[in-house]
Amino acid sequence: MAELFLGFTSGPGGFRKYVVIKRILPDVRDNAQFERMFLDEARITAAFNHPNIAQVFDLGQEDDGLYLSMEFIAGQNLNQITSAFLRRRQQMPIGFTLSVARDVCMALHYAHTFTAPSGEPSPVIHRDVAQKNIMVTYDGVVKLLDFGIAKAKGSLERTSAGTVKGTTGYMSPEQVRGDKLDGRSDLFSVGVMMHELITGARLFAGKDEREEMVKILEAPIPWPSHVSPHVPEGVSKVVMQALERSREKRFLNGRDMARAIEAAAARLLMDSDHRASMMQELFAERMAATRSLLESAEGTASTSMVDKAKRALRGDDGPYLPERLDDSTPQSGVASVPRKPSRRGRGTGKQPAVADTAKTESPSSRLSNALWGLLLVGIVVGGGFAAWRLSQVLNATVEPVPELRTLVDPRLPVFREPGTPEPDAGTAVAQVKVEPPPVREDKGTKPVRTTESPARGKGKLTLVVTPDADVYRGKKKLGRTPLFNVVLPAGDHTLFVIGPDKKKRVLAVPIMAGQKLPLRLKLAEIPEG
Repeated sequence: MAELFLGFTSGPGGFRKYVVIKRILPDVRDNAQFERMFLDEARITAAFNHPNIAQVFDLGQEDDGLYLSMEFIAGQNLNQITSAFLRRRQQMPIGFTLSVARDVCMALHYAHTFTAPSGEPSPVIHRDVAQKNIMVTYDGVVKLLDFGIAKAKGSLERTSAGTVKGTTGYMSPEQVRGDKLDGRSDLFSVGVMMHELITGARLFAGKDEREEMVKILEAPIPWPSHVSPHVPEGVSKVVMQALERSREKRFLNGRDMARAIEAAAARLLMDSDHRASMMQELFAERMAATRSLLESAEGTASTSMVDKAKRALRGDDGPYLPERLDDSTPQSGVASVPRKPSRRGRGTGKQPAVADTAKTESPSSRLSNALWGLLLVGIVVGGGFAAWRLSQVLNATVEPVPELRTLVDPRLPVFREPGTPEPDAGTAVAQVKVEPPPVREDKGTKPVRTTESPARGKGKLTLVVTPDADVYRGKKKLGRTPLFNVVLPAGDHTLFVIGPDKKKRVLAVPIMAGQKLPLRLKLAEIPEG
């Protein structure tokens, strides 16, 4: 609904302060609804004073309409940051995502509990928390933007009955239904954002607004740690609590969610210095372009430099997060192509509220369903055969361990993660005995071992535990059993095994260089640590 300009104020002694000028677009300046929303944004955010919320300095009116003078933020939004990592084929550091989400939660808590200078409570619900409205400056500071459709006490603009405002795919269930909102609606949106950035795929993507809204209400939500094994369970739990469809089960407020993120993330959180280093590495060209534009305001930059800077800043931000490929997103057999997140929901953001999801099937739809049914039968039959074959392979190649508490091969060095404490003297450790490597005798020579020294090189571990369990080496998660051919340095490794009962069990396994160690255990056989 608006256009942006770079501006500055100047004063004696070379004083200069850069700002952003926001004006209603010319073709909608006569729209009274947009004008009320514009005035609401100015009135709401002008009173805010929080380091993680973009500031508004001034509201004025010229012959061509209203304008806002806002904080100039040199940085990139989360969509642009995600795109930069996708172009590099790199995964966004989880510590970056968690630290950004923590700061956004604190900004939201400030807005949700805002008190006017008069002392009267004036809570503000953002209603449009999404990657496009969260920026990270080149100095590593997180900024929450765009309260243009925020819901606040005394707002001039009223939402019509039967409509909702926001960006589809990031709305809360109550927002989709058109129910009364509180701050927990924004926390659901933060949960969607965290899930997408951690797993690298859209959570509620659909072919149109209605499909996205239906998914928000009904689609199963996978645990991030099941989609991406590198995600700590504690972090996954925080995300899933934020994504509870019943708001009573979510965090009570943004501050509680921020504290939960800090507790679950532990040392993973990035501070502003680390975020700044990452931003400067990702966006060196855009930083230079921004400097050129600022210099142009002072008359020190050439026209060619300014044109080059504008082209750099207007460059396509793609690729974008792809749609998720799982059971909750039926696919047509064609690989998902990363696409730009829907711009639907911008502007007035009005969408029809979802009340009835029933559809009338066409003949072509019934034929498609029949084909899907046949395909499903094929998958089930094929999957059953594959499972039977896998069990045969496991029984043939993975030997059970009849005696766990035997001595570990004394020739092997102990290998533990730095900072991991030695097991207590009274702690039971399941240990696996290995036979020495075979000896080959050549005529006329001394016996020669067929493998290199066990203290050097790497070996492989195959571990099957019943029931399935998570396996850690120090603080690093190796994955969930069954694990096949996991490469480890030669040595005695202390592994921690956590099953469905959440109890930590300790297993010591000796890895020989150039050899494979296959193990098949029952969880109950591994002693608790």
